[in-house]
Amino acid sequence: MPVRAVKWTLGVTVPLIGLLLLLLAAKQITIWVAVSLACVALGSFYFVLKNRLRTEAVLEREVTRLRSRIAVLSDDDLQRSKIIDEMIDTLPDPLIFLDADQKINRVNRAARALGEGAKVGNQLSRLFRQPDFMRAVNKALAESVTQEADLVLSSPVAQTFKVRMLPINEPRSMQQSRNRSALLMVMQDVTQAHRMEQLRADFVANVSHELRTPLTSLMGFIETLRGPAKDDARAHERFLGIMQEQSSRMLSIIEDLLSLSRIELDEHARPSEEVYIGEVLRKVEDVLTLKADNRDMPIVIDVPDQVPPIMGDSNQLIQVFQNLVDNALKYGKPGTSVEVIVRREEAKLKVDVRDHGAGIPREHLPRLTERFYRVDTARSREMGGTGLGLAIVKHIVKRHRGRITVESEVGQGTTFTVTLPIS
Repeated sequence: MPVRAVKWTLGVTVPLIGLLLLLLAAKQITIWVAVSLACVALGSFYFVLKNRLRTEAVLEREVTRLRSRIAVLSDDDLQRSKIIDEMIDTLPDPLIFLDADQKINRVNRAARALGEGAKVGNQLSRLFRQPDFMRAVNKALAESVTQEADLVLSSPVAQTFKVRMLPINEPRSMQQSRNRSALLMVMQDVTQAHRMEQLRADFVANVSHELRTPLTSLMGFIETLRGPAKDDARAHERFLGIMQEQSSRMLSIIEDLLSLSRIELDEHARPSEEVYIGEVLRKVEDVLTLKADNRDMPIVIDVPDQVPPIMGDSNQLIQVFQNLVDNALKYGKPGTSVEVIVRREEAKLKVDVRDHGAGIPREHLPRLTERFYRVDTARSREMGGTGLGLAIVKHIVKRHRGRITVESEVGQGTTFTVTLPIS
């Protein structure tokens, strides 16, 4: 029996029995009346007590059930909160939660990588100090309105972010909390998009420049032939030759641009045919032998026996090595050889194309595969170069899951090395 029920029973029955005893002692009632009253009272108390015990048992079970339910709900809330924390932490974009005083309340893993200042409890100004950006943060907090701003970080690496600032409207019950978050900053890394836009702008500018030069020459010669040199046969012959040369140059640029576009479209699809590098190099030699003979520059090809095949596109690989050997013939010293050496290193084939020319200054080497980049613009144009050959080589090699490197010493020559995986 519960203690509360015992206390209640004693508290009611003891005074009643005492009263009956007093009445009996004063001879106000007989003993039989006292016994009868006591029996009636005890019977009533028994039924009341029984109902009370039943009610208390029901209440006890309900309280136990509610306690269990609360415990389960608490565990569910903890589990749900843990899942949300893990989801926020694994998001690729940096997320930063701020309180009303611009203190950092919470950061995810991507945000922590932004620097030492990205720690809970720090002021946002320890992490970012750009005035325009901080003004946007102030406005978002003061006016509780969504703001957007660009943020450029210079360290640890140059990055550009588009930041969206979202005010957090929490329930009234949580608004008095000192640690509540007032603003969520979502940072989208747009560095690559900005670089691509800059490359696109540079590409359009370069194409326009490269085509404008021969077009201007053509228009000038046409104007001359229709005017002052209209009846000059010698001028006709000379100018028509130059016009043909400039037209060929424009055609070469357009063909290389189209070739580069096709290669970029297929870059994600790896070639699937078996190609023997020795056969590719022999075809390149056949095409360029006449040019090599004219410059007294023999092409020396060294391919070891039993070289395994690679997975590749035969025509594209011919284009790669034809570009490299052709450049070696253009920029090598007349009377020296152009050497093409194949060697195997573990699961890769390496092909070196070496000339013995003037070499390339070190500061130009990282940019050689950029579109329209030239070390010596005048000399390149004089030799018929479009400035796209090495860009085409780079993208073809990339499609073959390989890489191209270059080493050069001024006065000693240049070596391009193409590395390709063996089938």
